[in-house]
Amino acid sequence: MSNTMTEPQKIRHIVEKCTRHERITRSEGEILLNNADFLDLGRLAHNTRLSKHPDPTVTFVIDRNINYTDICVSACKFCAFFKPPGDEKGYVISKADLHRKIEETIELGGTQILLQGGMNPDLELEYYVDL
Repeated sequence: MSNTMTEPQKIRHIVEKCTRHERITRSEGEILLNNADFLDLGRLAHNTRLSKHPDPTVTFVIDRNINYTDICVSACKFCAFFKPPGDEKGYVISKADLHRKIEETIELGGTQILLQGGMNPDLELEYYVDL
């Protein structure tokens, strides 16, 4: 794509690539995201989906993430969630709370549960098996 193209020309060029089912680059995707008409983006996405999955049925999953503990020894740099072992603000979810959260999800039509949490050194394997 030429750097001398105007913004509308760039968008038109990228849309034509999408229409031909050609892969676009990250920067082209960013151009569309930041400059293309929202409804045009929706049409492009829909047409791309249909080209890959022609069945007109679209489904989704209603799910819930349940965090069983925020106590973790890993201390990942990106995680703002964890508490170190011994932190009095840390928690481990009770079985009763876990069951309540699962029942709430089912009542709302949920069909999937994701259990996630920290690597708590005080929890034995049986805790996880019982979850």
